[in-house]
Amino acid sequence: MAEQTIGSTRTFVLAKGFTQVGNHSALIGEDDTRRLFAELYADPDRTDVRPQEAYKAILSSMQPGWTLRLLQLFWPDPEPRLEFQKQLHQWARPDAEGLDILRQGLMLVVQEYPLPFVRRTVLEFVLTGDEGVAWWEGLSGLCAGFGLRIRYLDQTAIESLARWVLNPNLEYRA
Repeated sequence: MAEQTIGSTRTFVLAKGFTQVGNHSALIGEDDTRRLFAELYADPDRTDVRPQEAYKAILSSMQPGWTLRLLQLFWPDPEPRLEFQKQLHQWARPDAEGLDILRQGLMLVVQEYPLPFVRRTVLEFVLTGDEGVAWWEGLSGLCAGFGLRIRYLDQTAIESLARWVLNPNLEYRA
């Protein structure tokens, strides 16, 4: 059995490309494994979100020998800033010069201020066969009972994730 270092991103970032597995994009790892990715997030319509119970259910539903990595990443979140900028541009231009200076100052601050970060939970599943595909596709139903939703990542989202893990650009601007 090959020894795997906990927390190692080497096999993730040294990928060979992509392949299609059913309806999902899979990253081909340096070891020729196919890796599927999904993001977990809270269902906004549910107040009883229970992520710890969902994680236990996910792990207990796995077959022996399967590999699942749970990534908790801090990701730049441009949405609050973009929403504030949109509202700021809708303000009527004030007649008084002092108030216009305030408006212009706010616009400058919003443009220059670094983005806030949000914690994102991503699953990486090393696919080992057809049983794994069925299990992967059933995760959305399993997690729904705990108030979680799953967004399966496509190739573009996986590439973005790989860039972030390999070389996070903390000066990201939207």
